[in-house]
Amino acid sequence: MRVLVIGASGRTGKLVLDELRNRGHQITVLARNPAALEGYQVDIVKGTPTNMSDMREAFKRDIPEVVIVTLSAPRTSDSPFAAVISPPRLMADSNANVVAAMKEFGVPKVVVLQAFGVGDSWSNMPWILQLLMSKSNMRHQYEDHNNTDREIRASGVTFVFVRPSRLVESDVLKVREWPGDGRGVSMMASSSRKSVAHFLIDAATESKWDNTAPVITN
Repeated sequence: MRVLVIGASGRTGKLVLDELRNRGHQITVLARNPAALEGYQVDIVKGTPTNMSDMREAFKRDIPEVVIVTLSAPRTSDSPFAAVISPPRLMADSNANVVAAMKEFGVPKVVVLQAFGVGDSWSNMPWILQLLMSKSNMRHQYEDHNNTDREIRASGVTFVFVRPSRLVESDVLKVREWPGDGRGVSMMASSSRKSVAHFLIDAATESKWDNTAPVITN
């Protein structure tokens, strides 16, 4: 399958590239800094997803059958609560360009990495986490994700929003999907980046999750 990856230079994005290659897929990447992907055997288009011309070039390079978006807002440090240094609509505007290019080139599906608490999973997040997310710098990313959620749904394209709990570094691959948009997920639940990467590819290559927003943990 031909796959376009947006956000491939991030920690989860690189794991997505590794697993796509392991599964034998053809990979194109739109990357602002190609040097960050040195050593990866992928076709790299230099550019930024907020620029529609760059997005169009990435689609034209090898028209994909599916797009995987693993973008996250850059911060001043690796802490999830550090100050965000990107535009407030980085993810929403980037995904708007993805959707526009999908319609232009006839690409049927996009899979977007989000987070537990986005959209209708918010009401099922433990109240302590709700307080933390709404009062910290994380609120900016949640606002951006929520805009993405609403706008992609309204666009009419086929989507999957993958919403993992707290991301951690481990080799755990087993994933649990939660009913009711995350009802019952504990405050300490976590998801390994590697398992999330595998799930994103499963969602991209199978129709099981089309037009849904699964909440996942390990």
